[in-house]
Amino acid sequence: MQYLRAAAALAVVFFHMSVLSQETWALDPERIDHVGAAGVDLFFVISGFIMAMIVARPGRFDGRDFWIRRVARVVPAYWLITLLVFVLAWTLPSLFNSTVASLHNLVVSLSFVALEQSDGNTGPLLVVGWTLNYEMAFYVLVAVTAGLFADRRLLAASAVIIAIVGAGVLIHPVNPTLEFYSNPILLEFVFGILVYHAWKWGGGRALGARRPISIVIFALGIILLASQWERPLQDWRPFFWGVPAMAVLYGGLGALTFTSPLLARLGDWSYALYITHVFVVTFYIKHLMSAIHPISLPWQAHYLIMTVAALAVAAVFYTLVERPLSRLMLAWLRRPRPHPVPEPSHGA
Repeated sequence: MQYLRAAAALAVVFFHMSVLSQETWALDPERIDHVGAAGVDLFFVISGFIMAMIVARPGRFDGRDFWIRRVARVVPAYWLITLLVFVLAWTLPSLFNSTVASLHNLVVSLSFVALEQSDGNTGPLLVVGWTLNYEMAFYVLVAVTAGLFADRRLLAASAVIIAIVGAGVLIHPVNPTLEFYSNPILLEFVFGILVYHAWKWGGGRALGARRPISIVIFALGIILLASQWERPLQDWRPFFWGVPAMAVLYGGLGALTFTSPLLARLGDWSYALYITHVFVVTFYIKHLMSAIHPISLPWQAHYLIMTVAALAVAAVFYTLVERPLSRLMLAWLRRPRPHPVPEPSHGA
C-alpha cells in the first residue's frame, strides 16, 4: 500500500510538471501527460480500501477514535500549507493567476467543504486540496454509517454514494456544491471498498500464493493507464482511470510483496509530496528555468531535477512539520477529558 501511495503521488507530480510546462513555454498543448492525474484516482481507490479495512476490524467501532486519527493525519499539515498560500496570495498576488486571498476563501478552504467562494469556484486556496474535500466527505459518510448504523461492510455507504452519483447524472445540478458532491469520481471510493472485500474473500495476505495472477492483473492495470498517456479525460473518469486503478491496487497487493525501505519511505512522504510539490514545480518552471534557459537541457533532465527537489522538500516537510504536528494533534485530541464533579447533596 505504501508503494502505491508513493506511485500515486509521483504520478500527480509528473502531471503538474507537464501541464505547467505546456502553459509556461507554449509547447504543444496536446502533449500533456494527462494520465498522471490518475494518481488521484488511485489515491481514492486506496482510501476506499483502507476505510473498509479499518471499519471491518474486530471489536466495537470507535467513531471518536476514527475521527481523531483522520483529523490528526490530514488537518494540521493541510491547514499550515493553506495558510501559507493565503499569506503569499495576500502579500504577493502577482505570483498567482486566479487565487483570491479573501477571508471567506480562507475559511471555506480550512473547512474542507466545497462551497462556492468569492472567485466563483469551489476549489480551495491550495489547488490540490479539492481531493481532500472529497476525502473528508467520504470519512463523514463512513463514520455515520459505521457508527450509527453498524455498517461494518460499508454497504450502506456504497449505496449512498451510488445513489448520489446517479442522481447527479440524472439531474445535472447547477449549484456548484451539489455538482461537486455528485461527481462520478466518488464511485472510486466504492471501487476501493470492492477491492477490499475481494482481497479479503481471496484470503487476504494469502493472495500472494497466487502471485502470477496478481502480477497479470497489476500489469493489466498499468497497461490500461499507459495506453491513455496523452488522452484528455472529460467524462467517465471512474471507468477509464478508476477501473485500471482497481486492477493496480488489487494486483499490487499480491504482486508487490518485496521489501523496499526506499519505497516505504516514499510512501510515508506521499501526503507531504502531494500538498507541497506545486510550490516546487511552479517555482522551478516559472522562475528558475527562466534563469537557466540558456543552458540546453533535455526535458528529462528538468523532470529529474524537479522530482528530486520535490522529494527533498517533501522529506523535510514530513520530518520537521507533518509528523510532529500530527503527533501533537493526536495527543491533544486524545487528552483525558475532565469529568464533571458531582455537587454534594443538600442532605450531606
